[in-house]
Amino acid sequence: MAVLAVPFFVCVFMGLEKSSLLNVAVGIGTVQCLLSKTSKYALFDPTTQMAYIPLDNESKVKGKAAIDVLGSRIGKSGGSLIQQGLVFIFGDILSATPAVAILFYSILLGWMSAANKLSGLFLAQSEIESNNRKDQPKG
Repeated sequence: MAVLAVPFFVCVFMGLEKSSLLNVAVGIGTVQCLLSKTSKYALFDPTTQMAYIPLDNESKVKGKAAIDVLGSRIGKSGGSLIQQGLVFIFGDILSATPAVAILFYSILLGWMSAANKLSGLFLAQSEIESNNRKDQPKG
C-alpha cells in the first residue's frame, strides 16, 4: 500500500491543474484498492486468527468478540469522522489530500509498530507454552 500511495498522492498533487494526472490517480487508486482487499482476505485475516492461538479459551472468546465487534465498528466510524472533519476544515477532499497523506503514513507506521510488538509478544508466549509442555511429565 505504501508503495502505491506515493505515485497516487503525487498524481493528485500535480493533477490539480491537469485532469489526465487525476485519471492516472484514479487508476492507481483502483489497483491499490483491489490489492489491499485481496491482501486483507489472503494475509491479514488468517494472521489475526493466529494471534489467538497461544491464549486460553476464555481469552480467545473475549478477545475475538472485542476485536470483531468493537474494533471493526470503531475503525470504520473513526475513519468516517476523520474524513468528515477534513472536508469540514479544508472545504473538499482534494484540498485535504496533504493531510490525508500525512495521516495515511502515520497510521501505517503505527500499524507496523503494533504488528511488530504483537509479533514479539506472540513469540514470547509461544516459547513459554513450549517450555511448559517440555516440563510436564509424560503420562
